[in-house]
Amino acid sequence: MADGYHPILDGHSHESAERSFNGPRPSYQSSNSTIISAHTARSNQYTLRTSSTEQRRSLCSSGGVSSADTFQTAVADDTQRPLLDEQPATERPKPSSTLSSVSTNMSTQSSHSQDDLTVYSSEQRYSRSSSSGAESNHTSSRTVVADDRNQYSAAQSRPSYELSSESTPLLHRREDGLSLYGTDQRPPRPPSIASRTPSEASAFRKRSRVPWPTVISLVTLTLAILTILVVAFAAPAAVQEYGQQAAVFKPKSVSIDSTTPDGVRARVQGDFVMDSGRVKNKSVRGIGRLATWIAREIETSPSDVEVYLPEYGNVLVGTAAVPTIKLSIRNGHHTTVDFLTDLEAGDIRGIHAVAIDWIEGRLGRLSVKGKAAISLKSGLISLGTQVLTHNVIFEEADFPALPEVAILKLNVHDTNIGAMAADILVEALIDSPVDLTVPALGFDVLVPNCSPGDPYILVANSKTSQIHVQHGSLQPATAGVEALIKQLPEELTSSCPGKEDSPLDSLVSSFMQGLETTVYVRGSDAPSPDTPAWMVDLLRSVTVPLPFTGHALDNLVKNFTMSDTHFSLPDPFAEPNSPESQPTVSAVVKVLIALPEEMNFQVDVPKVRALADVFYKDEKFGVLNISKWQDSNSTIVDAEDGTSALLVEFAMKDAPLEVTDDGLLAEVIQAMLFGSKGVELRVAATVDTKVSTGLGRFAVRGIPAEGRFPVKTSFGNPLGRLNPRVVSLQLGETTESSMAISTLVNFTNPTQYSATIPFIDLLILYNDTAVAHIVAQNLSIVPGHNSYMPVGFLWCPLNSSGINGVEAGRALLSSYISGLNTTVAIKSHRKTIPSLPDLGEALSVLNITVPVPQINIPGPPGSGDEDSKPHFIQDATFYLWSSAAQFTLASPLTETDILITSIDATAYYEQKEPIGRIKSRDAFKVHPGISQSPRLPVDLNMGGVGYDALRKALGQSLEMDAIANVGIQIENYVDEVLYHGKGIAAKVRF
Repeated sequence: MADGYHPILDGHSHESAERSFNGPRPSYQSSNSTIISAHTARSNQYTLRTSSTEQRRSLCSSGGVSSADTFQTAVADDTQRPLLDEQPATERPKPSSTLSSVSTNMSTQSSHSQDDLTVYSSEQRYSRSSSSGAESNHTSSRTVVADDRNQYSAAQSRPSYELSSESTPLLHRREDGLSLYGTDQRPPRPPSIASRTPSEASAFRKRSRVPWPTVISLVTLTLAILTILVVAFAAPAAVQEYGQQAAVFKPKSVSIDSTTPDGVRARVQGDFVMDSGRVKNKSVRGIGRLATWIAREIETSPSDVEVYLPEYGNVLVGTAAVPTIKLSIRNGHHTTVDFLTDLEAGDIRGIHAVAIDWIEGRLGRLSVKGKAAISLKSGLISLGTQVLTHNVIFEEADFPALPEVAILKLNVHDTNIGAMAADILVEALIDSPVDLTVPALGFDVLVPNCSPGDPYILVANSKTSQIHVQHGSLQPATAGVEALIKQLPEELTSSCPGKEDSPLDSLVSSFMQGLETTVYVRGSDAPSPDTPAWMVDLLRSVTVPLPFTGHALDNLVKNFTMSDTHFSLPDPFAEPNSPESQPTVSAVVKVLIALPEEMNFQVDVPKVRALADVFYKDEKFGVLNISKWQDSNSTIVDAEDGTSALLVEFAMKDAPLEVTDDGLLAEVIQAMLFGSKGVELRVAATVDTKVSTGLGRFAVRGIPAEGRFPVKTSFGNPLGRLNPRVVSLQLGETTESSMAISTLVNFTNPTQYSATIPFIDLLILYNDTAVAHIVAQNLSIVPGHNSYMPVGFLWCPLNSSGINGVEAGRALLSSYISGLNTTVAIKSHRKTIPSLPDLGEALSVLNITVPVPQINIPGPPGSGDEDSKPHFIQDATFYLWSSAAQFTLASPLTETDILITSIDATAYYEQKEPIGRIKSRDAFKVHPGISQSPRLPVDLNMGGVGYDALRKALGQSLEMDAIANVGIQIENYVDEVLYHGKGIAAKVRF
């Protein structure tokens, strides 16, 4: 009820007027024509009597009749008739002019009575009442004066046999000839038989004194009539306007007391007061205060208030039965209102239409119309029946919002009947205009389907406990909900058309990510017989969305480990950026998943697959795509913190790793190979699982999972433990500046990871200059020792780096054949992995320095030095007599001869004393394995210390050093190397 408005003082009395005029009439209201004819006859008699009286007066004044006789006759007549004031107004003689006025007034009243059947606005009624009241006052005044003047003549002409009656009222009665506004208008009573007697004219005598009682009575009567006319015609409109503006009702509490079979019983408590200060018009305020002061209080009869919605086809929303209410209407007087009203629901379909518009956000404005017929009375005086109507418009801001539901507690558990039950405690801040207690209700729980237009999917039946809602409370209301899931419908777990996800996947994913999740509830059979049927029918017709926020399971993965990790490089002939061009990862994965405390049912995960983003230092560098279902085992275990966890173990095989940041991956590899600290990676995955529960086996897709796991590395320099060794060399294709060599290599893998290499091409740099390529194909590397691994070697210094490459290549070969500790750098380039050129270029920042693999060259028989440094010159023999030298040479090639095209060598004793010089252009071959060179002429330095040492070592051995420029040719390849030999044990012969 709006502030300042009260339905009791606002309305129209049209229905009352209709009932007054349309109902059965009393017998005394038989005919207006009879009354008019009677008055006409009396008027004619009055004229005759007046003339007779005047004649007698003239005779008396002329002495025809004595005054004493006249006085005696008057006294006799006065004793024979009743008092003037005791006669009814209708029995008094009236002149013809007065009768015409009465007739006119009666016809006016009749027309007014019929006009009252039409409903006017308050302004029209006020104007009409005022004009009618003024006319009535004027006519009534003239009638009363005329009656007063003629009462004496009527008294004189009354026959002597008419006895006075003490029962005749002294004052003019209200209903005699007067009509009240808003009440039944009755015609005046017909004149009595005595008033029609012809002898009335002869009874008039002139009185000798002023009749003060009669004068006072007439004045009082006149004032009363005027007051009644003002109150009856002018005051109602003012009082009505005063009531509309001054009435103030402040509700203190509106609550639902209980439910009934047809509705609810509401308790309304408030304070009612008339505040004249709210009325702006001074005259209206004065009249209203006077009228309410006189009436003091009003009482309403029991009534029914009907509520309609004009914008929805004028549908009846409901009916409220309002009991009798007494209100003090004097200004400033407060009345405490406390009553119970029965609210009965109306058209359920109409209420359903409004509810749907509100739920879907289309209700921007709502017009509500209230209508009631209320009978009012003040004391014993009935004020008629008022038909009250009032329109209230609610704007969008006035409507309460749908409550946000938060799940306080959730417990999902198995049942003995093979179903799954959920005990839920929810809370919601409900903006209710009244205090109410919602009884136990039954609901169907539905979830969204694939498309918004598809029907919702029924998944569970639930029932609620009683819910207590308090108006204006800032504390949310709580409710217990019990749900039972008997089975999962097929449409819930089936993939949507054109998608892989099912409706269940979307629901679970949103909940586990902590996003807003929406389910729908619809009324169903009530769990309690006390729940009214009308409430059940209403709830069945409405489906309400129930949004709630899920629990973000940030710490879902407690531990994540990968063992037996195996990396595989892609196919070299695959198209770049295709799935086949991605490296793959295989491993045994163990995931320890924290079970939410809400889950208290048995669950098994027989299969998994995932799509994981891999991060290093919170930056993404790759995507691990486990697109194929992987067999898995799951076991519920106790975690270290005492909570339950699900251990899922599965073998990940050949999962593609899509590199999204090559530079970051190179940083990861560098940290793994050379870092002093461990490498920690983070995985954010979307996991699909096939779950087996008491409800059956079904797939759940899109489960978010995140975890961190360390990558195990070997601290220090793991490459220093490679220990590469060339077991064999086999010459391939050669050119003048290049040659291809196939080798078998033994080495040690110091890491815990294995790898498969279909193809790889790496550069060999010496002194930061590229001189050769290492090409490997179809390698399968395991942790630890790896034997006889085929590795291709392409020597091409000229093609790699030009003249600088040739010089660097010669330096490398010279250092190596001289038995020095030689290291080279291995580096990637764009063609290292042909299908991943960007990755190869990113890895080029890594220069991996490794020692040149030792070549397995057998020493002389019985030396037992096969694992020492390579010695291409096994021994030498000097012949003093012939001044020649012969060498035992070891070739690393197993099938190809090496042609020595030239030698320019000098032998030294103790590194600085020359012994002799060999300078030969005669070419000779060095066969695979151990072979003897021809005797080469030596130009001995006879006068030197070196010659004396050589001569003294005749028949013995002499250690010497040698520096030689040797021209070599290996098939088409031609080059020249510088050999530094130290500690060569040369035999001296004669």
